[in-house]
Amino acid sequence: MNKNELRDRMRQIRRNLTKEEVSQKSAAIQRQLFGYDKYQQAKTVMLYLSAFKEPSTAEILKDALESKKRVVVPVSNTDTETLTLSYISDISDLKQGAYGILEPEIIRKAKAEDIDMILVPGIAFDKSGNRMGFGKGYYDKLLCKCGAQKTALCYEFQLMDKIPVKEHDVPMNTIITEDGIYVI
Repeated sequence: MNKNELRDRMRQIRRNLTKEEVSQKSAAIQRQLFGYDKYQQAKTVMLYLSAFKEPSTAEILKDALESKKRVVVPVSNTDTETLTLSYISDISDLKQGAYGILEPEIIRKAKAEDIDMILVPGIAFDKSGNRMGFGKGYYDKLLCKCGAQKTALCYEFQLMDKIPVKEHDVPMNTIITEDGIYVI
């Protein structure tokens, strides 16, 4: 199966999840993350703002803010297909942005080298830590120049034995699903 076929298949499976399934699986993923020592130790966390039935990051955002972590979120630059990193201090800092995803209304620039952990979305992952994104390379451009702990959040069905990868694809250090934590 090539990358486009796999992306289509994974998107279809995710679209078929019920709200209840997303909620239950997301809560289990959050419990795994909250118990993970690398998350507990991280002082600055970058997280994606979930959409389209991705594992929810709403409670993670709330926990990180309440735990006094510095929180960084991505802002999509559609012209350059890159991410600008911005600090936020409250959920009210967010508005709907590119692709219908929440983004900070006012950008307070953050540096990739200041981030301890990045929570990364994706379409599919494999047991070697490889990640398949959405096909535009936004995250790969960031991840290749960032030394932070790279932690994928995904549903167990998104974790495969092997996925097709390219030279520029950046592997994860850890993958967290509703069923467990996979340290690569």
